[in-house]
Amino acid sequence: MIELFQLTVAKRVLAGALHLPAGRQSAPWVVLCHGLFSSMASEKFTVLSEMLSRSGIAALRFDFSGCGASTGTIADTTVSRRLQELEAVVRFADNYTALGRNCALMGSSLGGFVALLFAKGRSFKALSLWATPYDLATIKTNIPAQDLQRLKPEFFTDAEGYHLDVHQTDTPIQIIHGTCDEIVPVSHADRLYKKNDPRHQCVIIPDADHSISNPHHRKIALDASVRWFKQQLNND
Repeated sequence: MIELFQLTVAKRVLAGALHLPAGRQSAPWVVLCHGLFSSMASEKFTVLSEMLSRSGIAALRFDFSGCGASTGTIADTTVSRRLQELEAVVRFADNYTALGRNCALMGSSLGGFVALLFAKGRSFKALSLWATPYDLATIKTNIPAQDLQRLKPEFFTDAEGYHLDVHQTDTPIQIIHGTCDEIVPVSHADRLYKKNDPRHQCVIIPDADHSISNPHHRKIALDASVRWFKQQLNND
């Protein structure tokens, strides 16, 4: 079952979709965070949500403001705003009666960056990060010029105030990255992966691009994420 929802955050209206597994109460849940210029309608998010719900895990996908069906303009987006909006979606899930206490986050690209920042100090059971940058400043020149023009300088000014430190979170982290990522080099995955901690996992997909657009590569990523969340969310 898919339930559409809307949330208001500082006069911005966020659109979302909750995929509920059939016949299960107190289901574990995953919030999916899309990338900078993407939306919840992206095939990777719709398919992953369906796969998770069939596996007994609820999935919440939503549009950050300025994207998809949410109000606002992409020019006004910042990491700070996206953290505020993710907070509202997680609060909605926390208060939804059909959802249980076990929860996780999945993020793609900037969505992964925001998810990892948000998870610090919180009780998520797992993270799955696709094509996620370790820092934003070093990939600015990899973003196509026509996309950069859609952003205000404040986007990068705001982002300078945020730094990832995977050693400050106790949450098990799955890293999924392609070796031919043209926006976020695969070296970022090496910096995110905590190699000496057996709770974490790194899935490197040979020849996969930033969007993991090849159907074969995407299937590898989707299957890996579903297995990860089933393992981490159903282990109590």
